[in-house]
Amino acid sequence: MTSEQFRRLLGRIHAEVPDESARLLKRLRRQQRVPILKVLMQTVLSHQTTSSQTRRAIDRLWVRYHTLGRVAEASPAEIEHLIYNVGLGQIKARRLISIAVEIRDRWGSERRLARYLRSAPLEEARRALMDLPGVGPKTAAVVLLFRFNRPTFPVDTNILRVARELGWVRKDADPEDVRNLVERTLPPDPAFLLKAHAYLIALGRATQRGRRRELLDRLRLT
Repeated sequence: MTSEQFRRLLGRIHAEVPDESARLLKRLRRQQRVPILKVLMQTVLSHQTTSSQTRRAIDRLWVRYHTLGRVAEASPAEIEHLIYNVGLGQIKARRLISIAVEIRDRWGSERRLARYLRSAPLEEARRALMDLPGVGPKTAAVVLLFRFNRPTFPVDTNILRVARELGWVRKDADPEDVRNLVERTLPPDPAFLLKAHAYLIALGRATQRGRRRELLDRLRLT
């Protein structure tokens, strides 16, 4: 796959699912104005659940726990009660608290961490995020691209499935294989990487659970 093939594919995806791809891109662009703590929290909540359920949970949670100190001092049961709809509530509640405690103890404040993530070399910024409890490559890439406009590419389950089915990677490839492929193929342009992320998620949702298989067949690269 070349950069030009990728660009043409994105144009074809937008032609097939224009409303969903445009809506997702607009929503993702708004993340640059969201506090880093909220981006981290909603990304943790999003694991193994839908975007609509994630939004419901983060909206409830943020009303009460919108500062680092409040999250760090919260009890897991209190947070679990507010995020009951996303599944794995006990695990996610403890993870959110652990992340807040680590940011407070290591960085002193969200602002100090944010300054580092904005200015440090990309891989050092990625490592700083992945040093937080339970933060993996996808969450780190989400924070860096969505919030700080850094040139990296988050890969969720929709994008992984699409990449496998379009033949970009092996069937047993993992999300990091896809991230590395996309980042090698596309220029380090955060705006374009964000667009690619939104459009590929839109395609993944349009074809999930076997629906619209003909769409993937039409878009398959040869």
